[in-house]
Amino acid sequence: MKTIGFQTKDGVKITGDFYDAKSLPAGKQGKKSIILLHILPGLRHDFDEFAELLFNNGYNVLNIDERGHGESQAWPGEMGSWQEFVQADYDKMIYDVEAAADWLKVKIPDTELAIIGGSIGANLALLYGAKASPRVVVALSPGLNYKGVKTEIASRNFRQNLLLVASKDDNYSFESSERLFEISAASKKEFIKYEDAGHGTRMFNSESELKQRILDFLAKNL
Repeated sequence: MKTIGFQTKDGVKITGDFYDAKSLPAGKQGKKSIILLHILPGLRHDFDEFAELLFNNGYNVLNIDERGHGESQAWPGEMGSWQEFVQADYDKMIYDVEAAADWLKVKIPDTELAIIGGSIGANLALLYGAKASPRVVVALSPGLNYKGVKTEIASRNFRQNLLLVASKDDNYSFESSERLFEISAASKKEFIKYEDAGHGTRMFNSESELKQRILDFLAKNL
Protein backbone atom coordinates (compact mmCIF):
# COMPACT_ATOMS: atom_id res chain seq x y z
CA MET A 1 0.00 0.00 0.00
CA LYS A 2 1.22 3.48 -0.91
CA THR A 3 -0.27 6.83 0.13
CA ILE A 4 -0.85 9.03 -2.91
CA GLY A 5 -2.32 12.43 -3.72
CA PHE A 6 -4.08 14.01 -6.68
CA GLN A 7 -6.03 17.17 -7.47
CA THR A 8 -9.68 17.55 -8.35
CA LYS A 9 -10.79 19.75 -11.23
CA ASP A 10 -11.52 22.58 -8.79
CA GLY A 11 -8.00 22.36 -7.30
CA VAL A 12 -8.59 20.43 -4.06
CA LYS A 13 -5.83 17.99 -3.09
CA ILE A 14 -7.19 14.56 -2.18
CA THR A 15 -5.17 12.00 -0.23
CA GLY A 16 -5.69 8.28 -0.60
CA ASP A 17 -4.12 4.86 -0.12
CA PHE A 18 -3.43 2.85 -3.27
CA TYR A 19 -3.17 -0.93 -3.18
CA ASP A 20 -1.47 -2.01 -6.41
CA ALA A 21 -2.41 -5.53 -7.51
CA LYS A 22 0.81 -5.72 -9.55
CA SER A 23 2.61 -6.26 -6.22
CA LEU A 24 0.70 -9.51 -5.62
CA PRO A 25 1.99 -12.95 -6.67
CA ALA A 26 1.63 -13.50 -10.42
CA GLY A 27 -1.49 -15.67 -10.19
CA LYS A 28 -3.41 -13.11 -8.12
CA GLN A 29 -2.69 -9.93 -10.08
CA GLY A 30 -5.73 -8.29 -11.67
CA LYS A 31 -6.62 -5.19 -13.70
CA LYS A 32 -9.94 -4.58 -11.98
CA SER A 33 -10.09 -1.57 -9.66
CA ILE A 34 -12.21 -0.38 -6.75
CA ILE A 35 -12.67 3.11 -5.29
CA LEU A 36 -13.79 3.31 -1.64
CA LEU A 37 -15.81 6.28 -0.32
CA HIS A 38 -16.32 6.63 3.44
CA ILE A 39 -19.30 7.89 5.41
CA LEU A 40 -19.78 11.43 6.78
CA PRO A 41 -18.20 11.99 9.20
CA GLY A 42 -15.55 9.38 8.49
CA LEU A 43 -12.08 8.63 7.22
CA ARG A 44 -10.53 6.39 4.61
CA HIS A 45 -9.23 4.30 7.51
CA ASP A 46 -12.80 3.12 8.16
CA PHE A 47 -12.24 0.93 5.10
CA ASP A 48 -8.69 -0.26 5.92
CA GLU A 49 -9.53 -3.89 6.69
CA PHE A 50 -11.90 -4.20 3.73
CA ALA A 51 -9.39 -2.53 1.41
CA GLU A 52 -6.80 -5.11 2.42
CA LEU A 53 -9.29 -7.93 1.80
CA LEU A 54 -10.17 -6.59 -1.66
CA PHE A 55 -6.48 -6.24 -2.49
CA ASN A 56 -5.75 -9.81 -1.36
CA ASN A 57 -8.50 -10.94 -3.73
CA GLY A 58 -6.64 -9.41 -6.68
CA TYR A 59 -8.20 -5.96 -6.96
CA ASN A 60 -6.45 -2.61 -7.28
CA VAL A 61 -7.92 -0.43 -4.53
CA LEU A 62 -7.97 3.36 -4.13
CA ASN A 63 -9.24 4.33 -0.67
CA ILE A 64 -9.60 8.11 -0.33
CA ASP A 65 -10.31 10.76 2.27
CA GLU A 66 -13.09 12.85 0.77
CA ARG A 67 -12.65 16.63 0.82
CA GLY A 68 -12.90 18.12 4.30
CA HIS A 69 -11.98 14.78 5.90
CA GLY A 70 -8.73 13.30 7.16
CA GLU A 71 -5.67 14.31 5.14
CA SER A 72 -7.58 15.79 2.19
CA GLN A 73 -8.06 19.51 1.71
CA ALA A 74 -11.48 21.09 2.14
CA TRP A 75 -10.87 23.86 -0.40
CA PRO A 76 -8.03 24.64 -2.85
CA GLY A 77 -4.87 25.16 -0.78
CA GLU A 78 -6.74 24.86 2.54
CA MET A 79 -7.38 22.01 4.95
CA GLY A 80 -10.48 22.67 7.08
CA SER A 81 -13.44 20.48 7.93
CA TRP A 82 -16.66 19.32 6.29
CA GLN A 83 -18.40 20.84 9.34
CA GLU A 84 -17.79 24.24 7.71
CA PHE A 85 -19.28 23.17 4.36
CA VAL A 86 -22.13 24.95 2.65
CA GLN A 87 -24.28 23.29 -0.02
CA ALA A 88 -21.88 24.21 -2.84
CA ASP A 89 -19.10 22.29 -1.06
CA TYR A 90 -21.20 19.13 -0.79
CA ASP A 91 -22.13 19.48 -4.44
CA LYS A 92 -18.42 19.50 -5.36
CA MET A 93 -17.67 16.21 -3.55
CA ILE A 94 -18.47 14.37 -6.79
CA TYR A 95 -15.26 15.92 -8.16
CA ASP A 96 -13.32 13.79 -5.66
CA VAL A 97 -14.75 10.61 -7.18
CA GLU A 98 -14.16 11.79 -10.74
CA ALA A 99 -10.53 12.67 -9.97
CA ALA A 100 -9.97 9.32 -8.22
CA ALA A 101 -11.34 7.47 -11.25
CA ASP A 102 -9.21 9.56 -13.62
CA TRP A 103 -6.10 8.82 -11.53
CA LEU A 104 -6.83 5.08 -11.62
CA LYS A 105 -7.46 5.05 -15.36
CA VAL A 106 -4.04 6.62 -15.97
CA LYS A 107 -2.37 4.19 -13.56
CA ILE A 108 -4.17 1.12 -14.94
CA PRO A 109 -5.30 1.68 -18.55
CA ASP A 110 -8.42 -0.29 -19.56
CA THR A 111 -9.28 -1.08 -15.94
CA GLU A 112 -12.82 -2.17 -15.07
CA LEU A 113 -14.12 -0.06 -12.20
CA ALA A 114 -16.33 -0.54 -9.13
CA ILE A 115 -17.31 2.21 -6.68
CA ILE A 116 -18.14 1.21 -3.08
CA GLY A 117 -19.44 3.89 -0.74
CA GLY A 118 -21.10 4.29 2.64
CA SER A 119 -23.72 6.92 3.54
CA ILE A 120 -22.85 10.12 1.64
CA GLY A 121 -20.14 8.03 -0.05
CA ALA A 122 -22.91 5.72 -1.27
CA ASN A 123 -24.78 8.70 -2.72
CA LEU A 124 -21.61 9.89 -4.46
CA ALA A 125 -21.08 6.37 -5.83
CA LEU A 126 -24.59 6.41 -7.32
CA LEU A 127 -24.09 9.88 -8.82
CA TYR A 128 -20.80 8.84 -10.39
CA GLY A 129 -22.41 5.61 -11.58
CA ALA A 130 -25.12 7.47 -13.47
CA LYS A 131 -22.58 9.81 -15.02
CA ALA A 132 -19.72 7.46 -15.94
CA SER A 133 -21.18 3.91 -15.95
CA PRO A 134 -18.62 1.96 -13.91
CA ARG A 135 -19.33 -1.77 -14.00
CA VAL A 136 -20.44 -1.95 -10.34
CA VAL A 137 -21.81 0.38 -7.66
CA VAL A 138 -22.12 -0.88 -4.08
CA ALA A 139 -24.11 1.51 -1.88
CA LEU A 140 -23.99 0.94 1.90
CA SER A 141 -26.83 2.87 3.58
CA PRO A 142 -27.57 5.36 0.80
CA GLY A 143 -30.15 8.09 1.30
CA LEU A 144 -32.51 9.82 -1.08
CA ASN A 145 -30.95 13.10 0.09
CA TYR A 146 -27.83 13.49 2.23
CA LYS A 147 -26.66 17.11 2.54
CA GLY A 148 -28.36 17.93 -0.75
CA VAL A 149 -26.64 15.06 -2.59
CA LYS A 150 -29.70 13.38 -4.11
CA THR A 151 -29.93 9.90 -5.64
CA GLU A 152 -33.31 9.17 -7.26
CA ILE A 153 -32.41 10.40 -10.76
CA ALA A 154 -29.04 8.64 -10.50
CA SER A 155 -30.71 5.36 -9.57
CA ARG A 156 -32.95 5.60 -12.62
CA ASN A 157 -30.00 6.36 -14.89
CA PHE A 158 -27.38 3.85 -13.72
CA ARG A 159 -27.66 0.82 -16.02
CA GLN A 160 -24.82 -1.44 -14.86
CA ASN A 161 -24.69 -3.62 -11.70
CA LEU A 162 -26.00 -2.31 -8.36
CA LEU A 163 -25.76 -3.74 -4.83
CA LEU A 164 -27.67 -1.91 -2.08
CA VAL A 165 -27.12 -2.70 1.61
CA ALA A 166 -29.16 -1.23 4.47
CA SER A 167 -30.43 -2.09 7.94
CA LYS A 168 -33.96 -1.61 9.26
CA ASP A 169 -32.73 0.07 12.46
CA ASP A 170 -31.32 2.81 10.21
CA ASN A 171 -34.81 3.79 9.12
CA TYR A 172 -34.18 6.66 6.69
CA SER A 173 -31.48 4.77 4.85
CA PHE A 174 -33.54 1.57 4.73
CA GLU A 175 -36.62 3.30 3.31
CA SER A 176 -34.39 5.22 0.88
CA SER A 177 -32.80 1.96 -0.25
CA GLU A 178 -36.19 0.37 -0.83
CA ARG A 179 -37.14 3.29 -3.06
CA LEU A 180 -33.81 3.28 -4.91
CA PHE A 181 -34.07 -0.45 -5.52
CA GLU A 182 -37.64 -0.11 -6.78
CA ILE A 183 -36.78 2.55 -9.36
CA SER A 184 -33.33 1.25 -10.30
CA ALA A 185 -32.74 0.51 -13.98
CA ALA A 186 -29.58 -1.51 -13.26
CA SER A 187 -29.08 -4.58 -15.45
CA LYS A 188 -28.33 -6.58 -12.27
CA LYS A 189 -29.50 -5.37 -8.87
CA GLU A 190 -29.52 -6.88 -5.38
CA PHE A 191 -30.61 -5.54 -1.99
CA ILE A 192 -29.05 -6.99 1.17
CA LYS A 193 -31.33 -6.25 4.13
CA TYR A 194 -30.35 -6.43 7.81
CA GLU A 195 -32.39 -5.92 10.98
CA ASP A 196 -29.99 -4.29 13.43
CA ALA A 197 -26.67 -3.65 11.69
CA GLY A 198 -26.27 0.12 11.95
CA HIS A 199 -25.18 2.62 9.33
CA GLY A 200 -22.70 2.59 6.46
CA THR A 201 -19.32 0.96 7.07
CA ARG A 202 -20.37 0.23 10.66
CA MET A 203 -22.38 -2.68 9.22
CA PHE A 204 -19.06 -4.48 8.68
CA ASN A 205 -18.66 -4.69 12.47
CA SER A 206 -22.12 -6.13 13.15
CA GLU A 207 -22.53 -8.40 10.11
CA SER A 208 -19.41 -10.51 9.66
CA GLU A 209 -20.58 -12.03 6.37
CA LEU A 210 -21.17 -8.70 4.60
CA LYS A 211 -17.63 -8.38 3.27
CA GLN A 212 -17.86 -11.81 1.65
CA ARG A 213 -21.26 -11.03 0.13
CA ILE A 214 -19.79 -7.92 -1.49
CA LEU A 215 -16.83 -9.96 -2.75
CA ASP A 216 -19.26 -12.47 -4.26
CA PHE A 217 -21.19 -9.69 -6.04
CA LEU A 218 -17.93 -8.25 -7.40
CA ALA A 219 -16.75 -11.66 -8.58
CA LYS A 220 -19.95 -12.15 -10.61
CA ASN A 221 -20.38 -8.63 -11.97
CA LEU A 222 -17.04 -6.79 -12.23
